[in-house]
Amino acid sequence: MAGVQKVCLNNLNINIKNALIVGIIIAKNSPRAVGSKKKNGESRGVMSFTLRDSYIDTINADVWGSEYFVITFYERFLVGDVVEISSPKICVKSGDSEIYRPHVSSPFYLSLNEGSSEVGIFSGDTIGMYFPLLHIPSKPIAGYCGLSEVLKFKEQNDSIYVDLLVVVKSVKPVRAIKTKTGAEMSVRAVEIIDNTTPASLVLDIFDIDTIQRAEEWRPSESVLFVADARVAWRARAARLQACARSVITHAPHAPEAEALRLQLQARAAARGGEAAAWADWSGERACSASVSQIQDRLKNGIPFCASLHAILTHIDLEEFVTSTDENIEEIRVRFADHTGELNALLPVNVVEDTFGYSVQQLRTMTTEERGSIRWRFLLEQCSVKVAVTPPRLMILTFLRASPADPIPLY
Repeated sequence: MAGVQKVCLNNLNINIKNALIVGIIIAKNSPRAVGSKKKNGESRGVMSFTLRDSYIDTINADVWGSEYFVITFYERFLVGDVVEISSPKICVKSGDSEIYRPHVSSPFYLSLNEGSSEVGIFSGDTIGMYFPLLHIPSKPIAGYCGLSEVLKFKEQNDSIYVDLLVVVKSVKPVRAIKTKTGAEMSVRAVEIIDNTTPASLVLDIFDIDTIQRAEEWRPSESVLFVADARVAWRARAARLQACARSVITHAPHAPEAEALRLQLQARAAARGGEAAAWADWSGERACSASVSQIQDRLKNGIPFCASLHAILTHIDLEEFVTSTDENIEEIRVRFADHTGELNALLPVNVVEDTFGYSVQQLRTMTTEERGSIRWRFLLEQCSVKVAVTPPRLMILTFLRASPADPIPLY
């Protein structure tokens, strides 16, 4: 195009009319209809995406046009595509309009209108220099918030946004939900963990492009830096959402990311898996509690550890169930005190420490032999430490109570 000049993002100004900008898409938001219909009955649409052309420089862009044009644009260009933009309108950012946009370095934003601006896939010789930029976090990585801090937030009406450095624990299947207005949309839950707590949180993603990208994320391997995740609550338990402000960077190029991945892989490989992680984390944090006090704290949705003195009323050595922590096995137990009953799970490593037999040995025993082991503890006063990640209760240590462990008064 005659008169077009290639401009880097750090050299933009509002007087440039025929700029040619090349960069990689690092985030985008779903299209939406805006305003009233035109005389021909066609709705207007808008979507936005975020562009990067260097380790430092990022900018947001809005795409305007017919609803069909905007939807087609959204489906054509994906996160990770290197694009060239011709003749965008360069606009100065205003404070109010930036509340719901990703954080970027540029003082400007690009406005692309159907018929006046052009966008295409870049195929120049320098395309290779842009691909590594997809793994550069959009905000300083040092300022991230640990999941343990997120769990302490009190439920409130105002939105809270946090930056996260996390490892993927699991990627759930896509679900269809209905919004308050009755519209159907897709959502995918991603279970995430970090090194500040053994508890996991759920990150809900709604954008179709991000939902599809999540297919490539691998449990215990994929590290995510999530800029401006929104904290939400469901049944008083904290959850996280990727929203219009969020930018999810997969496999971020940062030493903190690799250190976190290796640390959590080592934690998962340790004997006892999740139970061992909770035991290491709990330290001196476990305070004495009755069954009813544990049940009351469960309602807060905040993970905690507690010491419980109670009678073992049920233990099932016949059935080992697979936990949510990969392939760790557990058995079901129940305790009771003068305030009520509590169901919990006993991980296999605690079973072995408590009874002195491996799972394989227990499985090869006769019913009578397992019954004899069961009655060593059944209906006896026991002293246990329990880790609670609502709604799950897991036993960390399990001993018969001794005269040195008097029944506490609550």
